[in-house]
Amino acid sequence: MTSGKNPYLTEKAVARKKSAIPILLICGTFASAALISAAELFTEGEMLSSVMTLFMLAALMMPIVRIFLNIYRKACARRIAGALLPLTEESLTFDQLQTVLSSDKALRQMKSLIGKGYLHNLKLDYDERTVGLYIPEGSFVHWICPGCGAKNRSRKDGALRCKYCDQPFAE
Repeated sequence: MTSGKNPYLTEKAVARKKSAIPILLICGTFASAALISAAELFTEGEMLSSVMTLFMLAALMMPIVRIFLNIYRKACARRIAGALLPLTEESLTFDQLQTVLSSDKALRQMKSLIGKGYLHNLKLDYDERTVGLYIPEGSFVHWICPGCGAKNRSRKDGALRCKYCDQPFAE
């Protein structure tokens, strides 16, 4: 899902870093070598060298941890944006948001992902306990159901079905 199709995802949430896998492989290889070396140095009684090797191991693990955190954040952003995409409401209460996302920590995750630049077009209002959903113009189609005459609003690329009588709209 690209950010062009989902108005809540940013480019950061869909971008792929081509250097991530080589960095994981190189740092993982050197980290495993440092771990083996530290274990051998501990058994030989070389405490200072083994502690220095453990510091090197920690430095080699930092890029690995950061890459996996970015992958996790992107997956969370895609899950949240995918759950918000079919909604036609302009705002949700915090309780409705937790129901839609099926998570108790959805609000905390959403706040973090907005702050880190993975989600946008969302506004959290803590005073009124609502989440505002802002969708760019042209994302919705307004139409009148031929069966019951009700006014409907649906996503442009989604199925046009009346929300009152469940009849499909044929253009």
